[in-house]
Amino acid sequence: MMNQFVTGKVTIRLSAIFFCYSSRSLYGDKATKLPERTNEMTAVYAKHCVELAKELGLPSINLWSKMQETEGWQKKFLSDGLHLTAEGNAVVHEEVVKVFNEAGLSAPKMPYDFPHHSVIDGKNPEEAFRNLCTGV
Repeated sequence: MMNQFVTGKVTIRLSAIFFCYSSRSLYGDKATKLPERTNEMTAVYAKHCVELAKELGLPSINLWSKMQETEGWQKKFLSDGLHLTAEGNAVVHEEVVKVFNEAGLSAPKMPYDFPHHSVIDGKNPEEAFRNLCTGV
């Protein structure tokens, strides 16, 4: 999936590449036995994603390699073999901020496409969206 954002005079092209890990080594016989769901195949997928980003001239983050640098990363960064823990999300955030900084961008200064969750009233959510659209 490729998205393009224009902020000021800078155009940002983001390629969403999703990280997944085989839960087989963590969950044993309870995990699915599909051959594509192995850590080795995820490494191949990550390698191809990084190569594609390079061909397209896009920055990339190899989360597979980054996470493997930490002992016990499977349980530390992933809650169930796929979904990130708080520590896993922190790694992703840190790496994304690095890429933004290298591009001369400041994430806190970038405009929001949607209202921040802290300003959305659960009983009247449309108001936050209305305010964002009208600049109120």
